[in-house]
Amino acid sequence: MNTKDSIKPFIIQTIVMRLSEKESLSYLEDKGFKISSPYYYRLKRKIAESRFVRLSLIAKQGFVDQYLERIDQLETINREYWKLYNAEKNNMNKACILDKIAELQTYISPYYDASQYIMEKSIKNNNERKEKFDCLDVIP
Repeated sequence: MNTKDSIKPFIIQTIVMRLSEKESLSYLEDKGFKISSPYYYRLKRKIAESRFVRLSLIAKQGFVDQYLERIDQLETINREYWKLYNAEKNNMNKACILDKIAELQTYISPYYDASQYIMEKSIKNNNERKEKFDCLDVIP
């Protein structure tokens, strides 16, 4: 990874934190990047110009990773609640834990419903692409 690629996340942080030029250059220097003001603005401009590319990458890759991570987290929470429930002796506390488990289901269910929709849509798109390319093979 070249310096320009490794500095990008820190440039983005300076933008998000709304640092001034002086604060940004100081922040970057603290992170190991001593750069000039014109170079900072050039990188900042390139990042701004590439925002739709970045958003597209997040939508294509990051979305799936984050989506699966959320499901894993919710399932872990669900398992932990059941462990607490099984270890608990007090019926009032057990009732509270059951309430939490029921509440958690309202978060988990939409993820699974959406997963089914996404998979069906993906299969449909893949089939349509395959059919499109199959038609191209027929043409001499």
